Amino acid sequence: MSIITPAVLTTTQLVGGLVASAKNALDLAKASSDHALKGAVSELHNSVLDVKGRVLDLDEENRKLKAELASRDDIVGPDDANGYFFYKGKPDKPLCPKCYQSIPSNAVFLGPLSDFYGGKQRSCGVCSFHRMETPWKRHTISKVPMSPWGD
Repeated sequence: MSIITPAVLTTTQLVGGLVASAKNALDLAKASSDHALKGAVSELHNSVLDVKGRVLDLDEENRKLKAELASRDDIVGPDDANGYFFYKGKPDKPLCPKCYQSIPSNAVFLGPLSDFYGGKQRSCGVCSFHRMETPWKRHTISKVPMSPWGD
């Protein structure tokens, strides 16, 4: 058995060593005639296996979060004008701020600028977010007679 400092071991290696030690204790307890000892060691072994499963789940979640953080380094924003986020290489294609700031984060491009009552807006095809980049123009409504006779 080699002695390696815990600082060098990964979490999975630590838990794997703990599982091996618990299995060894379980095998020794099986050879014993003490039923209470057998039960206690068996419970310990089951608990260690539960911890191992949880550690593996947390390790996988940690990997996903690290990958998400690395991808966020490619995104800048929000800008002062509209609150948009952008990929560094695509400053002319804004991301939907609502989708990007949601949990889990979803990088969705906004649609192109479109005319809206004389103004310009962008919309998200996923969450229906829309942002007026230039204000729409209010049209004046003139009074229209109800009948052709001027009533």
